[in-house]
Amino acid sequence: MTEPASLRGRLLTRLLIPMLALFAFSAALAYYAAFRFANQVYDRTIEDTAVALSQLTIPTANGVALDLPSQARHMLASDQRDRVYYALVHADGAFIAGHRGLPSPFSTPPPGAAPECADATFNGESVRVASYRHPTLPVMVQVAETVTKRDVLAFEIIAGMLLPLVLLGILGTGGIWLGVAQGLHPLTQLAEQLRDRPAHDLGPLEESATPREVQPLVQALNGLLARVETLLSSQQRFVADAAHQLRTPIAGIKTQAETALRASDIASMRRIVGNIVTGATRMASLVVQLLSLARAGSEAVSGPSLMPLDLETLARSVTTDWVARAIEHGIDLGYASERTTCNIRGDAVMLRELLGNLIDNALKHCPPGSEATVSVDADGSWARLSVVDNGPGIPLTERDRVLERFYRGADSSVPGTGLGLPIVQEIVRMHGASLSIDDGDGGRGTRLSVRFDRPNGFASSGREAA
Repeated sequence: MTEPASLRGRLLTRLLIPMLALFAFSAALAYYAAFRFANQVYDRTIEDTAVALSQLTIPTANGVALDLPSQARHMLASDQRDRVYYALVHADGAFIAGHRGLPSPFSTPPPGAAPECADATFNGESVRVASYRHPTLPVMVQVAETVTKRDVLAFEIIAGMLLPLVLLGILGTGGIWLGVAQGLHPLTQLAEQLRDRPAHDLGPLEESATPREVQPLVQALNGLLARVETLLSSQQRFVADAAHQLRTPIAGIKTQAETALRASDIASMRRIVGNIVTGATRMASLVVQLLSLARAGSEAVSGPSLMPLDLETLARSVTTDWVARAIEHGIDLGYASERTTCNIRGDAVMLRELLGNLIDNALKHCPPGSEATVSVDADGSWARLSVVDNGPGIPLTERDRVLERFYRGADSSVPGTGLGLPIVQEIVRMHGASLSIDDGDGGRGTRLSVRFDRPNGFASSGREAA
């Protein structure tokens, strides 16, 4: 398994590598500058010596000669570290005086111009050679010196420059190490704060005490904690609701079963078993709706995966599935739409659950002979799914309360769990839509509408009815 990358290691690498590269560049620059400075210092000496020797050059009957006193020769040979060589050469290359074999200059300076210096090798040693052309006589004076003093001076300069650089590098490395550790300290504190928290504490983390760069992480964690807290609250509410609502039907089924055991005739037993079946059917419906409510709530908290879908096709399919049950209730269930397509983003499974609960609500509360119609309509920025019936309707005073869990309304004789519209409300919230409860056509019955904002697009056609 690959080891996870270290943030500390990344920061140290990205800070230390440029610093070390800068240190190496500085060392190379110091090396170059030291040797250049040493050459400049000692070049002036041999240049002056070359000019001085040229002044001792005199014309003779045989050509040119170097009038060099013995004291001057002694001075040239008196250097304790380096050896000094000289030569007087005719313009045509003929040797006149001094040391034979000094390297010829790469370029011949003009007569009387400043001496030119260059690196060369003489007698197997590295030397620095100054070349000077006499201003009036056709001769060139060369003075060569070994580079011992130059090397010593250069390395002394380098040592003097590198020692502060090394100390600065050590201090810089230590400062970077401590700075990275101090900079990562807020993350360490945040980890300790999370680790020391009890499991039930899902409150937000303190943002003001954290650096600005860490605040997006803290905000994201706070958002996650808030969603987890909402999800846990939803689950706890579901467990409490389930325990409360299932206790009564389970107790009723148990009582009926005990009564059946004591029944002495088949007729009484069949009647009691029928009551048990009815109670079990209602409990099964309650369990299904509780699970639907829990799923809708968790989807709304965790964030649904909304995909493009055709609302018109979905509504037509669900309505068709409920026609048989509507016939059993003696209700005329129809479908109407002015469009052939109505594209939105949504969860197809949850939207089928939503429409199924709206239709079921209409079938349960409308008397036989009523009518219920599912419709889809839209405009450029919204789409609307509606279920309208001509039943008894919902009083204005109860339109907010019917969205509460387990509220059955004034007519509690109608079988149901009081969870249909709360499930619808959760699915509506999950899709970022809105639910409205209004009077039906002509002020009679109920119109339940779900409006979805900004659908992807629509395609129009003539009005269709089913």
